Amino acid sequence: MKIICHGDSLTQGADLEKMYTWTSFLERNFRVPVLNHGIGGDTTAGMLSRFSHEVIQQQPSLVILMGGTNDLWWDLEINLIQANLSAMVSQAKYHEIAPVIGLPLPICIEKVEKQDWEPPAKGYEHLSTQIHKLVEALKAAAVQWEIPILDFNRPFLDDENTVKNDLFLDDGVHAAKEGHRIMGLYAATRLRELFLFA
Repeated sequence: MKIICHGDSLTQGADLEKMYTWTSFLERNFRVPVLNHGIGGDTTAGMLSRFSHEVIQQQPSLVILMGGTNDLWWDLEINLIQANLSAMVSQAKYHEIAPVIGLPLPICIEKVEKQDWEPPAKGYEHLSTQIHKLVEALKAAAVQWEIPILDFNRPFLDDENTVKNDLFLDDGVHAAKEGHRIMGLYAATRLRELFLFA
């Protein structure tokens, strides 16, 4: 039994020690190997290009795919993100690996606007809107693909859909320790329900 988490810095656990990442929480909860194949700055095209080597050849029981935020940062189209994820889902299914889609986090505009890095192509408000659209598109796509999702987006919003600033690092993009803890415990609970893990 082995799980691979394939994605970008939201999977990698940017600026956190490995033990505090959501994938590590997942591993400790299941007591099975959970490999973190998140790479900071990666796009879904990059994820697809390394999918055969990093996922298929390692033959996990389950792969969690989460990407798209960096694509949207560069204003790439949502249908391109879906196409890349669809290709990975199809490959996983063909090789009898159960695919699961992780929905990307929102961004905390209040924090991210204070950063001195290059902003997204069309600004943070546009990026925030596009992430929301991607989340909804992936929910619909997962139904079509007949695979489950892990809704990592929802825990970072309150009942009024306002972003919970305290769950983010100061960069406003990546989850803080508590955010990762919530993600890891949620993933463990949800996967146990979906796949009847002990």
